[in-house]
Amino acid sequence: MTAFSEHRRSPPALNQIRPGMGGDCHAVHELERRCLDAGIKMTDLRRVLIHGIVEAGPRVSAVEIWKTLGSMLHDGHAPSQGSIQRNLNLLVERNILRRDVSPDRQWHYRIAPERKAALTITFVEAGTGRKIACDSPEIANLLRRVAAEHGLAVQGAFITVSAEH
Repeated sequence: MTAFSEHRRSPPALNQIRPGMGGDCHAVHELERRCLDAGIKMTDLRRVLIHGIVEAGPRVSAVEIWKTLGSMLHDGHAPSQGSIQRNLNLLVERNILRRDVSPDRQWHYRIAPERKAALTITFVEAGTGRKIACDSPEIANLLRRVAAEHGLAVQGAFITVSAEH
């Protein structure tokens, strides 16, 4: 006899959050917008997780977020800690959350401040050194996405180009 049932539980959905529980609607919608801007697909699990993050408050561990989710959901079954950790890692990589390490070597999460500064991109012509400003949101989004995948934040970029021969 197996120790676990053969079927998987359905993922948590927003309608499973108890009335009065969950985070501030404005803060939740703002985090969802930031996730979409960062290229993160919003699943039911991620939406419920965002409610739990906002409800739990700043500087909480993954276990505290898991316990908060357990108390928020009608059935009391929070998503698995592995699912929560994978999604927290994704949110940290995309600069939605910040992860700090406490003296007891435990990770604590908080919502990262949104960067308001515009990204400056400049093309530099290789032969002459002439600088050409680039105001292309598509290139800025691409650079941000590539940097986020490597755990970095782009503040400015110089791209060296050469004339076609």
